[in-house]
Amino acid sequence: MNILSYWNILSADTKFFVGLLFLILLIFVFRHAANFIEYTFSKLLQARKVSNKAWVSIGVKNKFFSSFLFAVTIFFLPPLAGVVLGDHFPRLTFVCTRIFAALSIVLVMVAIGNFLDVLVDKFQRSVKLPIKGIVQALKIVAWIITIILVLSALLNKEPLYFIGGLTALSAILILIFKDAILGLVSGMQLSINDLVRVGDWITIPGQDADGVVVDILLTTIRVQNWDNTIVNIPAYNLVANSFTNWRGMQESGARRIKRAINIDVKTIRFLTDEDIDKLSHLNLLKDYLAKKKEKISKLNKTADEYNRHRLSNIGTFRAYCYEYLKNNPYISDNFTCMVRQLAPTSEGLPLEIYAFSNDTNWENYEGIQADIFDHFLSIIGLFDLKVYQRISTME
Repeated sequence: MNILSYWNILSADTKFFVGLLFLILLIFVFRHAANFIEYTFSKLLQARKVSNKAWVSIGVKNKFFSSFLFAVTIFFLPPLAGVVLGDHFPRLTFVCTRIFAALSIVLVMVAIGNFLDVLVDKFQRSVKLPIKGIVQALKIVAWIITIILVLSALLNKEPLYFIGGLTALSAILILIFKDAILGLVSGMQLSINDLVRVGDWITIPGQDADGVVVDILLTTIRVQNWDNTIVNIPAYNLVANSFTNWRGMQESGARRIKRAINIDVKTIRFLTDEDIDKLSHLNLLKDYLAKKKEKISKLNKTADEYNRHRLSNIGTFRAYCYEYLKNNPYISDNFTCMVRQLAPTSEGLPLEIYAFSNDTNWENYEGIQADIFDHFLSIIGLFDLKVYQRISTME
C-alpha cells in the first residue's frame, strides 16, 4: 500500500492535523534554507574579498537576503494552506490561512526593515541628514501599517475599518508617543537646518555633554564625551535650548585663542632711554621702536612739559606680543589677531591675547597655546613688568 492509499484512509481531523504540522515544518525548512543560502553567500564574498562597504556585504551583515528569501517563500504559504488543509474544517482552515497571511505580512515588514538598515549603514557617513533617526521614524510608520494589515488579515476586515478606529484614538496615541513625536519633529528640525551631524563636536551646558556626536536616533542624540562616557540627550533639548557646535571651527581650519595675562599695575611705568636701547636689540621690536621714537619726537616738538609723549613698558610689551603672534607660523593670517587691554580689575590689568591657531587638533592646539604663553610669561620681566599674583596671608 502506497502513501496515497494511507492518506485516503485517514480521518478528516487527522488529515487536517498532519497538514498543519506539514505547513509548520515547511516554515522551519524555509527559515533554515534562507539562512543557509545567506551563510553560503557570505562565505563566497569573503573568499572573493569583497569590500565591507559594498552593497552585498552590507546586505549580508544586516541579514537582508535571508529575510527577503524567507518572506518570499512564506508569501505563497496562505494559498498553499487552503489546498493542504482541505475543506473538511472550513472555519479552522480559514483561521489558519488568515494566520499564515498575517505571518507573511510581518515577514515582509521585517525584510523592509532590514533593507532600511542597509541604507543606514551605506549612507550614514556620506549624507548630512540624520538618516538613522529618519529610518527609525519610517519603521514606526511601517509597523503601524503592518499592525493594521495584520489585524485586517486576522479579522477579515478592510484596513479602512481600523484606520477609522485609529483616528478616534489619535489623542491617546499622541499622549503615549509624545516623546517620539517631539523627538521626530526635533530631529527633522535639526536635519533641515543642519544643526548637528554625526561626527560633530558639540557642548551642551547643564547636560554634562562635551564630545563627539556618535549617533542621531529618533528621539535622542548620543554623544561620546572626551572621557569616553556616553550621554544620551533628548533631541528636543537641542531645539529648545542652546548648545555649541564646533563644526564651524573644524571646517574653517582655525581655532580661537583667547586668554589674558593679568599685569600688576604697580609695575607699569614709562621707558627710559636705556630701556629703549636695551629693547631695540629684540628683532621683533626694532622697527616698532624706531617708528615710535620718530613719531614721538615729532609730536613732542609742539607739546608742553606736561603733555609730552613717552613710551610705556606695557605698551611696548603689547606691541612685542602682537609682533610675536604675527611671526608665529602656527597662528593663522586669515583671522583676527590682536593684543588688547581689558578693563582693569582688582587683580590687575588684563592683557588679552586674541588670535587663531591654524591647527584645530585639540592636542596640538593646546600645545601651541601653551608655547605662546610660556614665552610671554618668561620674557615679561625684560619689560620690567610683573604678572599679578594674589598673595594669601596666613594668620
